[in-house]
Amino acid sequence: MFGYIRPYKDELKMKDHEIYKSVYCGLCRHLGKDYGLLARMTLSYDCTVLAMLAMSLKNDGCTVSGKRCCCNPLKKCLMCETDNEGSFEFAGAISVIMAYYKLTDTMLDSGIFKRCAAAVLQLLLRRNYRRAAGKYPEIDSLTSEMMQKQIKLEKEDSNTDRSAEPSAAVISELCKMLAKNESERLVLGEFGYYVGRWIYLMDAADDLEDDIKHGRFNPYKKAAGDNMSEAAEYCNSSLNMTVARIIQAYDLLDIGLYRDILDNIVYQGLAYQQKFCLFDKRQKNIKNRIIRLENNQE
Repeated sequence: MFGYIRPYKDELKMKDHEIYKSVYCGLCRHLGKDYGLLARMTLSYDCTVLAMLAMSLKNDGCTVSGKRCCCNPLKKCLMCETDNEGSFEFAGAISVIMAYYKLTDTMLDSGIFKRCAAAVLQLLLRRNYRRAAGKYPEIDSLTSEMMQKQIKLEKEDSNTDRSAEPSAAVISELCKMLAKNESERLVLGEFGYYVGRWIYLMDAADDLEDDIKHGRFNPYKKAAGDNMSEAAEYCNSSLNMTVARIIQAYDLLDIGLYRDILDNIVYQGLAYQQKFCLFDKRQKNIKNRIIRLENNQE
């Protein structure tokens, strides 16, 4: 996962922000408990939202208590604990398996230093990956198939629709696993499909300028053109259409617990991430370049 799906903090109530953080820390604790200290490095915002969605659909409330952070023992953090730990186990396994395959992708699509670092990390994570894959072989199988299709499509220099299909399909299948009945399964499949598509295209849009610079594949490269301002607008329009489909499916879900937090993520968080990655961050980078040029001239 890439960490793009997160709340828009400026519009999130303080109590909801504390609950969200407690789920984040609760997932971190479960990663450490189930797979060891290194697995905590795979923690992501995306899997935190997945855990929260699973808890909401199962009506699985949590008890929030203050505990010491294992990464920073001097810090006390709020941590979510549940009687039924299935949601955390599910999200944790996805986190580890996805991270393992993401390192494979890094080794195929990066410079020598990043490739070497990814190879070392993957070796260290292998034991944890095998444990997660043993618990959830269907998740491992889906992710492995997705990676193979993704590599093939990128070699074929496919367009945005074809390139996003493997990621969209795997997240769709993962979300279907949370369903209690067939009608909910259909809605979750639709919701997950467009969430997976959005994650893939958001990552591609965020990396577009860097991919053009280094000659790497990017599904937006042909359609976006050379003008990065126009390219950002093009990517934003494409992502907006996907967000609209996410919202349509989300509105059909019976969300109970954590509704305010999940509403914030779907209705505001996705749009904010697009604005930040495509416009705000780029403007900041341009300003920094101008400042460096001016300092060099002096």
